[in-house]
Amino acid sequence: MDEFRIITGSSADLNEEMKAELNAEEPVPFYLHIADEIITDDDTLSVPVLIDKMKACTEKMASSCADPETWKNAFTKAKKAFAITLSTSLSGAYTSACAGLKMAIEESGCEGHVFDTMSAVSGETLVAYKVRECVQQGLPMNEIIEKVEAYIKKMKTFFVLDDISNLIKNGRLSHIKGTIIQVLNIKPILGERDGRIELFSKVRGYKNIADKMVSMISLSGREIDGDNFLISHCNNLSLAQEIVDKAKAKFNFGKMRIVEMKGVSTFYACDKGICMSF
Repeated sequence: MDEFRIITGSSADLNEEMKAELNAEEPVPFYLHIADEIITDDDTLSVPVLIDKMKACTEKMASSCADPETWKNAFTKAKKAFAITLSTSLSGAYTSACAGLKMAIEESGCEGHVFDTMSAVSGETLVAYKVRECVQQGLPMNEIIEKVEAYIKKMKTFFVLDDISNLIKNGRLSHIKGTIIQVLNIKPILGERDGRIELFSKVRGYKNIADKMVSMISLSGREIDGDNFLISHCNNLSLAQEIVDKAKAKFNFGKMRIVEMKGVSTFYACDKGICMSF
């Protein structure tokens, strides 16, 4: 089973070290639509330039996932692969990947499976690590699928955002909630529930964010017993590290990782955004 590769969308924030650890293919890109420009979310994208473009844009911005043909090509290249996608409630990536896999099987006889993570950003990355763990154990394909699906059901993901304007513009958060949060200068704690983003809590004052995020681990009801923990951040390493340090002191996590956000994650989390999964 070790010959199975991992394919993610670019919404999973993988750096080069992670790609090597995971035996992962290059991520299948998302596309970011800003005014009249379409930006491909790949290694050529500059996050600082993207943030500047987003701040300068007064029009509605949007993102789109790769088509089935692109996913088909990724599966065909890998020959044997597990694909990991953004929540089907947030994107068409899962549907596109499934269609691509079906095309690849018909054309080349490759093997594969697509996981709907019911999550985003750091959640997708954690699922990739779970898949890799199961592959390295030499488990049969059906058992890998069973174990990873069970992991997805218990995994939790939370965001804290400094700027929610793009979430509001794109309908990811209601305008009324968003307006109240912005007017009162409250930092929202958003989380995943059944694959959708919802407002779970809020915090006043930047210095209280780390404590609030760590408290969400307890409030989530998720049992922690050596499980992995991962934070993606956009230009906010100090806050990401503070959250990791406080979570490490309080909970029995296994490997704890911090990674910088790529394009589509930055597109929705915006500058200073934080996303943690466990």
